[in-house]
Amino acid sequence: AGESRARTTATMAARTALLQMARRTAAAPVHVTRRNMSGGLTIQQERAEMLRWQMITFTAIPACAALGIYLFSQHPDHHEVKERPAYSYLNIRLKIFPWGGNCSLFEYGACQEKTD
Repeated sequence: AGESRARTTATMAARTALLQMARRTAAAPVHVTRRNMSGGLTIQQERAEMLRWQMITFTAIPACAALGIYLFSQHPDHHEVKERPAYSYLNIRLKIFPWGGNCSLFEYGACQEKTD
């Protein structure tokens, strides 16, 4: 009987302590901090930095687009691809391809024309 009474008293004391702590926590004022943008500077400095990068972006995008249009509009002469020498150590195949012949999958049409 004495042991269960000690447990009950200890449980009640723990419950009371938890309730008091919860009441104190609930009654404490909530401090809402205002979050700065990123650098921890003042709002005016942050806005100035934002406007600076905005101007850089709005001038860089058209400049990059104009450069791309200029480069793609140029048509350099395409060089002729020279025929590769048929060295014996190139394209060594020890097994036949599943589709037959000596032609790989991506050169099948052109290779068949050469062998015929």
